[in-house]
Amino acid sequence: MKTLLNKWFLFGKELPADCPLWQKICYWLWRFDILLCGSAAMGAVTLLFAYGAYPNAVFRAYLANGELLILNILPVMWLVFLLYALCGRTWIAFGLGGASVLGLTLGNFFKILFRDDPLYFEDLLILREAGEMAGGYAVFIDKRIALAIACVIAGTAVLFFFARGSIKNLKCRLAMLLVALVSGGILLNVCLDTKRYDAVENYEYLNRWSPTQNYIAHGFLYPFLHSIGDVIDTPPEGYSKRDTEELLAAYEDADIPEDKKVNLITIMREAYVDFSEFDVEGLDVSGYESYHDLLEESYSGTLLTNIFAGGTIDTERCFLTGNYSLKDWRGNANSYLWYLRDQGYTVEGSHPYYKWFYNRQNINEYLGFENYRYLEGDYDQLTKAYYPEDSVLFPEIYADYVAGKESGKPYFSFNLNVQSHGPYETASYEGDHEYLTGDYSPECRNAMNNYMNAIMEGDRELMALVDKLREDSDPVVLVVFSDHLPWMGDGNLFYQEMGINVDVSGNNEDSFRRRYQTDYLVWANDAAKDILSNDFCGEGPTVSPSYLMNVVFNLCDWDGPAYMQAMDDMMEVFPVVTTRGFYVVDDMFTDTIPEERRELFDEFLWLNHYWRNEFLY
Repeated sequence: MKTLLNKWFLFGKELPADCPLWQKICYWLWRFDILLCGSAAMGAVTLLFAYGAYPNAVFRAYLANGELLILNILPVMWLVFLLYALCGRTWIAFGLGGASVLGLTLGNFFKILFRDDPLYFEDLLILREAGEMAGGYAVFIDKRIALAIACVIAGTAVLFFFARGSIKNLKCRLAMLLVALVSGGILLNVCLDTKRYDAVENYEYLNRWSPTQNYIAHGFLYPFLHSIGDVIDTPPEGYSKRDTEELLAAYEDADIPEDKKVNLITIMREAYVDFSEFDVEGLDVSGYESYHDLLEESYSGTLLTNIFAGGTIDTERCFLTGNYSLKDWRGNANSYLWYLRDQGYTVEGSHPYYKWFYNRQNINEYLGFENYRYLEGDYDQLTKAYYPEDSVLFPEIYADYVAGKESGKPYFSFNLNVQSHGPYETASYEGDHEYLTGDYSPECRNAMNNYMNAIMEGDRELMALVDKLREDSDPVVLVVFSDHLPWMGDGNLFYQEMGINVDVSGNNEDSFRRRYQTDYLVWANDAAKDILSNDFCGEGPTVSPSYLMNVVFNLCDWDGPAYMQAMDDMMEVFPVVTTRGFYVVDDMFTDTIPEERRELFDEFLWLNHYWRNEFLY
């Protein structure tokens, strides 16, 4: 075989020293070309697995999108070229590169298949935890996987026999390595470009609002490399893990006294806002009366959130974790849920919508939920509504609470409704009562009437829940708040029609509040008031969602974990810290941190960064 191959100079192990220049050029071009073609084919093979169990049509969509196809193939070509520069042999470069890429590809394939969650770069940093999670699943080899493995083996064999020889010139290999490093930097910069990534339109068979399906829409290697940007939670200036641990060591985790353990039910209402505060002409706000009555018998205040008309998980996860800003967690993350579990609480929740939305099915587990109910296989059995009604959700919240008490453990639940989720129908309104009348566009009236009808129905269900809890002999505290203002037309058109200015271009407190302000209330039944020696009435502070759990714990006279105690002290000075560049510092609204508070604010940032990244439970 070798004798036969040596007769063809292209396939020879080396060239004679006196061979003509054209043979040298052809000899090395042959190796580069076959190596790059093989790696390009390997890049295409990764797309055979990129869509998991989603429709096969997704693969055809990959092939029809030239830019997306190139961005998934180029990383394989680059890796193989880099290995070629390092080892000088084509078959080793392809074998190692192909095996590495196939390993990642199959890891992504099985992760999507088993958990509906793709492989992110950060997953490589928690391989031990990932291995433990994967232990309960049975991987398999089907025809498609066998074919891919065969392609790597066959490609390696072809190169071993038909592209023999090695690059022995060290200067040549160093030059190749330099080219590989420079080109790799350029490629990575392209992959990290969020504008380019978001501009890829490949959603004919997939939903862009599902993190998993959005990832799949971009292939595998391209979104995998793009996810490197999510790994980098850049430490704040001056951050030191050791110094931050010393700051935290000044506090000590405190247990909840057994005689003060009350049940906690928390409800975040989608896009709920009290429009009676805005004095809109022609708007009937009489339906808010029952809600206002509840405020009168509650401890209530204002949230200044990071989001407007969308981005629900920001308020949600800031509340649950105590972080003022978030990251895309790929493993267990500090939250107040873990603390409550450590204190013997049952921790669960409910959201009657798709579990893939905002990847709640995985991240809720990372945050410490023991059980969480979603639409699939649960609420879709109770109603056929696309957005399940509060009349279905709220009775289930109460039923879960009653069932949870039977264990004898104190109970915590976090629940999120979906009936009032936007956008709101602009073409028609079929409700019995018109809330908005007057000289408005039909689209504005319809959207507003549909919205008001949804939240008024929610108010009725909330009051029915409160009545049940009021009669309960067990102590229970109810926390209710909203994530953000509702969507009201593209470009906030309907807000403008109603005379509500939600533009923050003025950079002042009034405009910021109109855009980002929501309410919260903390209510307790008589049993909880007696145990906690608190009437749970009065006006609460204006805070960021990350401090809302602090407010609740303080009302219950619980000290909480060390991090929460540190945040209690920070809340005295910085009750509002937003990712929008606005703050409340020493009761003053500002877009800059005063110099005399800079050092303390740096410590606030360090503590937040540490809590986000160093799991303690």
